[in-house]
Amino acid sequence: MLDKENLLLRSMLFVPTYKEKFINHGLEADADAIILDLEDSIPDQFKQNARENIKRYLEMGKFKNKLVFVRLNPIESNLVFKDLEYVLHEDIDGFVLTKIYTAEDMTYYDKLITQLEDENGIEHFHFAFAPLIETTSAVMDVYNIAKATNRNVAITFGGEDYLNDLEGLHGEPPLTFNYPRAAIALAARAAKILPIDTPYLAVKDEEGFINEETISFEMGFAGCLLVHPIQIELAHRCFTPKPEEVERSEEIVKAIEISKKEGSGVAMLGKKMIGPPMEKRARKVLEIMKKIEKKNN
Repeated sequence: MLDKENLLLRSMLFVPTYKEKFINHGLEADADAIILDLEDSIPDQFKQNARENIKRYLEMGKFKNKLVFVRLNPIESNLVFKDLEYVLHEDIDGFVLTKIYTAEDMTYYDKLITQLEDENGIEHFHFAFAPLIETTSAVMDVYNIAKATNRNVAITFGGEDYLNDLEGLHGEPPLTFNYPRAAIALAARAAKILPIDTPYLAVKDEEGFINEETISFEMGFAGCLLVHPIQIELAHRCFTPKPEEVERSEEIVKAIEISKKEGSGVAMLGKKMIGPPMEKRARKVLEIMKKIEKKNN
């Protein structure tokens, strides 16, 4: 099972798997995680080819040094069981679950994957979950979905499918995303897992990406889904604390440690008293930077 405490998911890159060149690009990319896609990016006539490609790459050990999820087809498609035949392997870390409606769907997947782990001799709770919140029903039940199973390490937002279900429009900025984004961030953080934002589909619009994902970071998101490797650096920039915040966090922690050594019950930064929320935020910022440093090394 993935270590939730040390998980870094600033960038989760979708990789279409029906062509080897896409898989190779994904392997070469510096995303925090890759998502081998068997759903939306795969034309129906290439679904089986995509499964076989993943299985072949698994047998060659190509994914050993990557954090790897597989996006499965939804239960209602009658394709998910065929998908699982090909991807139940210890080098797969988890599954992105599509078209989730309620917490009961998560319970179903939890029981199914537990049974398949048993049948395939894989350690219990090896596979993590990162369900996609892409239906209006799921948004209304998102906290229960988030805490439905210990396999959950993240909640991801599928904005375009959500808009389709809502019969809403994608404005600039997308105001219809405000409520689901807030709900997903709150639910994920309350459940002690990571909220991951919807993909930004205008691949060449660097300014738009930065504007939108900076807001997501401010709302509490830990990262976002990506549709192209050129977005990875932008995602890392948006979901990494700014240098001035890191510096201030270091100063706060240093001031607290000095006050403890001096036997003082109150820590000061300049003329301002450091309260518990300031200390917690500072330590979280430094924890994020340690995770990033560990990945880069």
